[in-house]
Amino acid sequence: MLLAVVAFVLPLLFASCIKDLEKEGIYTTTQCIGQLTEQRTNQPVVGMKVMVTNGEQTPRIVHSLSDGSFEISITAEELSKGYYLLFDADSLYEKKQLYLDGMGYGKKTYDVGIVYIIGPEVPVVQTLAVTNIAAASAQGGGIVTDGGKSTVSARGLCWSTDQYPTLSNAHSVSGDGLGAFESMMTGLNVSTTYYVRAYATNGVGTGYGDPYAFTTLPGLPEVNTAAVSEVTAHSALCGGEVLADGGFAVMARGVCWSTTAQPTIANSHSNSGSGLGNFVCTMNGLEVGTTYYVRAYATNSVGTVYGEQRVFTTQHGLPEVTTSEISEVGNGMAVCGGTVTADGGFTVLARGVCYSTSPDPTITSAHTTDGSGTGSFVSQLINLSAGATYYVRAYATNGAGTSYGVQRVFVAE
Repeated sequence: MLLAVVAFVLPLLFASCIKDLEKEGIYTTTQCIGQLTEQRTNQPVVGMKVMVTNGEQTPRIVHSLSDGSFEISITAEELSKGYYLLFDADSLYEKKQLYLDGMGYGKKTYDVGIVYIIGPEVPVVQTLAVTNIAAASAQGGGIVTDGGKSTVSARGLCWSTDQYPTLSNAHSVSGDGLGAFESMMTGLNVSTTYYVRAYATNGVGTGYGDPYAFTTLPGLPEVNTAAVSEVTAHSALCGGEVLADGGFAVMARGVCWSTTAQPTIANSHSNSGSGLGNFVCTMNGLEVGTTYYVRAYATNSVGTVYGEQRVFTTQHGLPEVTTSEISEVGNGMAVCGGTVTADGGFTVLARGVCYSTSPDPTITSAHTTDGSGTGSFVSQLINLSAGATYYVRAYATNGAGTSYGVQRVFVAE
């Protein structure tokens, strides 16, 4: 009976003592209040768990309200034994611990003030070096290293002639999520400096990597001029090689020539097809004995480029002929001849020797006719006057005229 009385009386005495302490402003249970605020946006964090725990026992839990506020009770005993507030919202926000100091002891309410919580942020992305740079395109990429605690819904490249391009500029989309990606930049202008940044977008916003600068290629082809060959009085052979198209198809190629330096396609020119590779052209209608300048060219949609300049001179058009030595002189006769070494670009119609008792004989003097074309020939000189001195020259005639070899001199017998 006595024990029952004691068991009934002691709680009443303890409750009475607590009430007496509270009358004096000393509380054994403190209402801990505060305000959870997202650090980046300064907005309230709603529905986050607020727990009183020592890390071992099952925590006491409340949730932050629509304005981010919370209220949770903590006893003086818990305060004295190192209990703390733990804020947790699964993976969306970063966990945070708040150790409570002695300022809360005995208070009815302990306001810990604003507690800043690290929430989702924009992704972290790295811009990779640009490769495969052409006249109108280039390849780039990036690496999304951190999603910012939110799903990366899009990633890619954005580029502009401004230093810090954004999604308001030209951009590509290369999937989603974390990790590395590649992307092509197309529709670029030739010979232009661009800036590119990798980007990644999540529920919070878009993060960008550092800008990377690159310059597109000129877009013009590359072409070499071949050596000039087979030069005649009115024609010559030349050509070239298109080494690169500059990123645009080569629509025309050939050689251009003129009697003035640095010829262009505004001058005489040939057209030898299209595309890359070697080509050969014949330059016709040239003037005899004239110096010409020739360059290979290649044209694409961007423009026309030229190879190095070659210089050549057409043949003068007249044949080239040498005079043989005089032999078999006697009985009013002698033997001579010559060799037509070149036709001057025109067929040799006649050849032989002309002779006279006056120097520098021509075909208006006595002469022989010994066939046509190039090569050697032998001529018979007849009806010579004994004791007379004769002058002899070989000759060759083509459509351009007559030319003569060196003069030989002998005395007839």
